[in-house]
Amino acid sequence: MPRLWFGSMAAPADRTATAPASTAAPEADALTYARFGAWYDSHRRSVLEPALEAGLEALGATIDDGMSDRDRSRIRNLAGRVKSKRRTWRKIRQSQYAETIRTTDDIPAQINDLVGLRITCTNLRDIETVQAMLDALPDGRGRAAGLWVEMTAERDYVRAPKESGYRGWHVPLGIEINRGGRRVPVICELQVRTLLQDSWGELTHEDTYSKDGELPPLVEVLSKRIADLFATLDDIAEDLRTELDRLDEAAVAEVDEAAPVAAPVDGGGQAADAASMLLDRWHRMDRPIDLASLAWALQTEFGAEVSDDWFGHRSFKRFLTAAVPGGEISTGDQAYLLPPQAPTDPGPETATAGTGQSPAAGVGADTGVGTGAGTAANGRPGRRRIPDEAGRLRAIDRAFPMLETDGWLSIYDGLAEAWRRVGPVAVTPQVLNRLTRSARDRAEAAGSSLSRRHLDYVAKAVMPNHRAGPLDPAEIASRFGALTVQRMVDFRIIEEDDRTTRTGILRWLGAR
Repeated sequence: MPRLWFGSMAAPADRTATAPASTAAPEADALTYARFGAWYDSHRRSVLEPALEAGLEALGATIDDGMSDRDRSRIRNLAGRVKSKRRTWRKIRQSQYAETIRTTDDIPAQINDLVGLRITCTNLRDIETVQAMLDALPDGRGRAAGLWVEMTAERDYVRAPKESGYRGWHVPLGIEINRGGRRVPVICELQVRTLLQDSWGELTHEDTYSKDGELPPLVEVLSKRIADLFATLDDIAEDLRTELDRLDEAAVAEVDEAAPVAAPVDGGGQAADAASMLLDRWHRMDRPIDLASLAWALQTEFGAEVSDDWFGHRSFKRFLTAAVPGGEISTGDQAYLLPPQAPTDPGPETATAGTGQSPAAGVGADTGVGTGAGTAANGRPGRRRIPDEAGRLRAIDRAFPMLETDGWLSIYDGLAEAWRRVGPVAVTPQVLNRLTRSARDRAEAAGSSLSRRHLDYVAKAVMPNHRAGPLDPAEIASRFGALTVQRMVDFRIIEEDDRTTRTGILRWLGAR
């Protein structure tokens, strides 16, 4: 499969140049349309078209590998294009490129959207799911990592729309192609939009907001009105999805304790077919799967009406228990079906308890996690390597942030300060959004960066279960650390009595 990397807007200087030898004359004013056209035709055939094909294939594989079936179903379209010769010429003639594009050699390093990829999804939350998927890529800082991401180069036009009203999320994308027997990167642009955001682009057409100069006043006003209306509809659609998901998850988890326990599923009807589907899925599982996703899969196959009584079992959880009698369901706010347990094998004495790994692969004996850097000058935990257990949790919960210790500490500090400013109020979804937005904005104003996705994850884990006043950073860290460790125990990532590993995880999370 082609290799991808997600990087900065311009190709780093130490990477192999992607452009063929320039056809332009060495003089500064020699970049004529004829010379550009000859270069473009060659560059399109040898670089841009192969990059588009490789990018679509590799990005599609990344989506398939990094998303659950349920989230994958909300990706409505994956498409791409190569910018045309005439539009590329128009762009490089813009005033901001007068000093940076003198010859054709300069074009690939300055123009990052010669190849464009686009993901169209259903809701605003799906954009965050794509962002979280890219967040999970290794922070390799180079092509050797295969896929890597640097979110500092993102442009979030969802949070801060363009003056035209355009909304979408953009990030530069690097794609490696084979050219002349060597691997070379090509800078592209990935755009992620909702269906309504994409519809605005189709209705207004890109030319109305990309040509030089001011738009005619009526065109500008009407375009913005449509954009604002679609943004309001996106917000309503997001609220609708949130409520439907809440009802679905409640229906999946609810069990009427007073109702009689249904008999095991047998016979040759639909119930037996559905039970067989669940049992087969369970036997093939290599990691826990949340019950909501399993219920969604049954509804997709058998119709939404099966959720009315789940084949006479009153709840999905009861039906699952009858269909998979040997299955174990995790505790916690979100229930998961755990995979079958393999026969235990003590293995060599060097295996780490609860992980089946050698100490080198998991928790180090001296620092608690890997080979991290001890304690910072302020007495707080220093920077620590992300432990293998975190990767195993991330494989189950694709939204779980993969951060080093100083990243966690920054999140706790940001949330605590935002919470202190809001004061002792009831924690509602609106309050959570207000807190995470405030923490992110304050960090940006101070010249640092906090991911809204990471702030949301910690806030949603800690705050809904807290009824008193605001917590300080150490209290947030302690609560989040305890919840995370318990989830790892519930998912069999670590053993309940493995104190060494538990301590190491807490130190990595900045909770010790």
